[in-house]
Amino acid sequence: MKYFIVSQNLLNSDVKFPEGAILRINLAWHKDLDSIAAMLFDYIDYGIFLDIPISRKKPPNHNHDLDKIAKLANSFKNVKYVAISNVEKSEDISHHCQTFKAKIVPKIESNEGIINLENILDTLNYEPSIIMLDHEDLFSNLVSLKKESHYLRLVDALVSTCKKRNVELLRVKGIVFTND
Repeated sequence: MKYFIVSQNLLNSDVKFPEGAILRINLAWHKDLDSIAAMLFDYIDYGIFLDIPISRKKPPNHNHDLDKIAKLANSFKNVKYVAISNVEKSEDISHHCQTFKAKIVPKIESNEGIINLENILDTLNYEPSIIMLDHEDLFSNLVSLKKESHYLRLVDALVSTCKKRNVELLRVKGIVFTND
């Protein structure tokens, strides 16, 4: 399956989304659950990809109650995917796999996440599994560990594991720049 996931930040632009596009709502940009509920309702015709920035190190961040987020997400059939940031081990997502009706998408952002990828994938309860790779945060993590020279090898290992296990790997493919 081909995934085309677009950021909520493009909603106020002139960019036209292709048919089948999935709207990514990043909870880091929302101060309250009411604004998230409004977006889920306003964009009911889109498949929704909720991005929950757990243990996010850079601003903005969220402080929403995860059980309330799950209750809200589970009440909307258009919420198809829930991304969990900073997944480094299977325990980081096991509760979410039981709590959310949507498919859990681990976001791999660290050396530790790649080392534990097999166990993380074993925790997912659907096929084909889906993961996200945050290239920028992975590189920043490796710099902090003084292992930035391992970056390409780790990305290649992650891609290889995904191919071997028939896992869908979501990666950024370009970005939109504007002066508006």
